[in-house]
Amino acid sequence: MLSIIMPVLDQAPGLTASLAALQPLRQRGHELLVVDGGSRDGSVTIARKYADRVLLSGSGRALQMNAGSESASHDILLFLPVATRLPENADALIIEALQQKAAIWGFFKVRFHNGTLGLRALTALRNWLGMATLDQAIFVHRHSFERIKGFDNLLVKEDIALCRKLLTLQSPLQLSIPVLGAGRP
Repeated sequence: MLSIIMPVLDQAPGLTASLAALQPLRQRGHELLVVDGGSRDGSVTIARKYADRVLLSGSGRALQMNAGSESASHDILLFLPVATRLPENADALIIEALQQKAAIWGFFKVRFHNGTLGLRALTALRNWLGMATLDQAIFVHRHSFERIKGFDNLLVKEDIALCRKLLTLQSPLQLSIPVLGAGRP
């Protein structure tokens, strides 16, 4: 089963749609944790309607995602930003790929709804290097995440730093069915 961990900070306008899209996964037994970093726009109120648990932490995605992983109930952690949309069968794709490939981590290819040619080229390079951004829905077995001591408390590129640490354990799986990302570098 998956524990979906979503860091949030003042994202009320898009949060309802994002969380509503994850309800089929919850109905299949997966857990949805929203970790708020100090929102002042009603994000927490919205999250309480849709998530299994809403956690409050300090601001910073790394801090929020580490807090979510500490409270997660399941063995596979899926880190997902508000603006990224998963394919309908993301859970089956992740679980099946991890089992069949004896892998410990991976991510999805990404298609940006507003991506420029430069952003697509940067994403292709990162993928080739075994790196991913959070927009690509990074997933990892809990024991491996704990072994590398989670996200480094960085203000930016904490996702790339996580990938570098995970690469010391194993090359990633890259699932070919894309997620829809927000299109930021």
